[in-house]
Amino acid sequence: MASNVSIEGFDQLKSTLEKYDKDKRIFVLFSGSKGKDGHSWCPDCVAAEKPIEEAVKSSLPSNGVFIECFVGDRASWKDTNCPFRTDSQTRLTDIPTLVEWGTPKRLVERELLDTETIKILFEED
Repeated sequence: MASNVSIEGFDQLKSTLEKYDKDKRIFVLFSGSKGKDGHSWCPDCVAAEKPIEEAVKSSLPSNGVFIECFVGDRASWKDTNCPFRTDSQTRLTDIPTLVEWGTPKRLVERELLDTETIKILFEED
């Protein structure tokens, strides 16, 4: 059974990833944190929400886990020491970024505006 989780920050990402068995395919969407209005400060993240939502709803594999991980406010994200940028497992340069955890599969920014491209990421090799 596929599941969806929303988390905030690098520490929560690490603790959440530890909870899943190795037989799960884990997809992590890195996005700008949302404000009180419910919208991200990152316009590209806002633009990608609908196509990602559609692809997850229709094509997330049954053994898939979808984690939306918020990277913080704009200032935190822009900091060159941001752990999402510096960690060897994330190495983010742009948001939004969608990865299949533990694989080189990665979609960034404009690639996330196309539902069909996102569905391809969810397919088995």
